[in-house]
Amino acid sequence: MAQCSACKSELTAYDRRCRTCGAGVVRSGSTILADAPSNWELKYARLCHLLALPGMLILAVFVDVVFDMVGLLVLVPLNLIIPFAFSLLYLKSRFVRSHLKQVVNFQVLWTLAIYAIWYVPFPLAEYLWWPVYFMILLGGMLIVAIASNDAGNAGDGKYPIRIPIG
Repeated sequence: MAQCSACKSELTAYDRRCRTCGAGVVRSGSTILADAPSNWELKYARLCHLLALPGMLILAVFVDVVFDMVGLLVLVPLNLIIPFAFSLLYLKSRFVRSHLKQVVNFQVLWTLAIYAIWYVPFPLAEYLWWPVYFMILLGGMLIVAIASNDAGNAGDGKYPIRIPIG
């Protein structure tokens, strides 16, 4: 673990700024390599982002078709449940844990947007409903794919649309 030069708080390899004081972090090459996430941490961080995609597809794409056959079970947000269950298995790594927090944070917002589109009456004409719906659906999937790529490259995994958390 590295320390901030300004406030001496503990930092990890993927922190670009100190979480306490906001100072930029300067490290030597040996420190970066010593604290860098391992290959399995990069793989599992990427996987935690990608595990939300099947749930997103089931919730958004198949809900209209499958709702008549299955009923309310379709509305269970698997895009939240699958990453959360995955997080129970890999709580040891701080890197994977920080990515899982970001995934669950974004998926809560995305799920609320999908439910709002489905259940809140759309104030505009009905012909505008489908473009807005697919924009939210495809935009969310694109953002997850970009965050997955960022996680595989040891990025911080913060989504552009999120509730700020520590």
